[in-house]
Amino acid sequence: MEANINSVKQRKTCLNGLRWLVPVILSILASACATTGGVRGTSEHSQTASAQQANSVCAPGSDQTSAAQQNCVHKGPIEITENHPVDPEIKDEFQQAVAMLKLEKYPDAIRLLKTVTGKTSKFTAPFIDLGIAYANTSEYDKAEESLKKALSINPIHPAALNELGLVYRKTGRYSDARKLYEKLLQTYPDYLPAHKNLGVLCDIYIQDLNCALEQYEAYLQVEPDDKKVKIWVADVKSRM
Repeated sequence: MEANINSVKQRKTCLNGLRWLVPVILSILASACATTGGVRGTSEHSQTASAQQANSVCAPGSDQTSAAQQNCVHKGPIEITENHPVDPEIKDEFQQAVAMLKLEKYPDAIRLLKTVTGKTSKFTAPFIDLGIAYANTSEYDKAEESLKKALSINPIHPAALNELGLVYRKTGRYSDARKLYEKLLQTYPDYLPAHKNLGVLCDIYIQDLNCALEQYEAYLQVEPDDKKVKIWVADVKSRM
C-alpha cells in the first residue's frame, strides 16, 4: 500500500513538472545570428519555449496556414522557425530572462519577460516562458493568458500546448487538459512529454486506466529504461 501511495505521488510530481527539450532560436534577420536559451523543468527534463524548423506545411511558425498545419503529422525532432527581426536589446533581455528561469528566479524572469513581450508580439518563446514563470508562482490565470497568446501566434506549438495542459490540470480542468494533449499528439506523435503527462492525467486524475496504459507504453517504446514508468505500468495493470 505504501509503495502504491509513493508511486501516485511520483506521478503527480511528474505531471506538475514534466517538460522536454526543444531548442529555442530567435532568428535575427538583421544581423544573421541567432539567440538560444531554455528553461529548467522541475523534474526529469528541461524545456525551452520555441524552436527553429525548416519551412514546410508541418512547420509551426512557418508561412503555411494553420489549417494545413493541423492536418500534418510531424515525426522526429521538433524545430520551429520564427523569422523576424529582433532588436539587440530585446535579445539581451530575453537571454537574461532565460537565465532567471534556469535559476528558478521566477519574479525576476516575469519582470524581464513582461518587458520583452511588451516590445514584440511576434515570437512564441517569450510568451511561453512567461506562462511557465507565472505557473511556477501559482498565477494560473496569467499563465493561461500568456500561453494562449503564444498559441494565437502558433496554434499547434507543442511546448505551448503542453504547458497549457499542465495549467488546466493544476486548475482542475482535466477534460480540457486531456483534449490539449490529444490534440498535441495528433500532430506530434513522438512528443514524449505529452504521452507521459496524458498517462499520468488519465491514471491519477481521470481514472481511465486504458488511456494511462496506452500512453505509458507509448512513452516506454522510446524510453524503455525508465524504471519509474515501468512501475507505473505494472501498477495500472494490477488495477485493470
